[in-house]
Amino acid sequence: MNNFSNVQDGGYNRQEVNDFVDYVIKKTEENILTIKKQKEEIEYLKSENARLSRLEESYMYIQNQIENSANEIKANAKYEADLIIREAKDNASTIVNDALLKAEKLTNDRERLNQTLKVYKRKVKAALMEQLEIIEDIEVL
Repeated sequence: MNNFSNVQDGGYNRQEVNDFVDYVIKKTEENILTIKKQKEEIEYLKSENARLSRLEESYMYIQNQIENSANEIKANAKYEADLIIREAKDNASTIVNDALLKAEKLTNDRERLNQTLKVYKRKVKAALMEQLEIIEDIEVL
């Protein structure tokens, strides 16, 4: 508390008291103004905090939606990949079976041609032998 220097018969010096009261009023008004500004700032910060909280909730919702979409896309991609692999295996089996059938047919054709070749060789040999006999018969005449 402020010490008043002049104490008079009726109490403190009126001018010092008035100056002190004016000082207290001035400081109180400054404090009230500071408090008012701080309250306004607090209200602004509260509203900004609420806005940012809503924004954060929106981002969290969007992130959740993105994760769900990504998981769905991943699941669809896996399903499609499995289908492609299954189809490729089926196609590979078909190709292998067709190749085996063609190989078997070629083997059969080769064996048939070998048999035919043997028959032709025998016929040609027989024809040649016959011709040789005719040539030998011609020499005898």
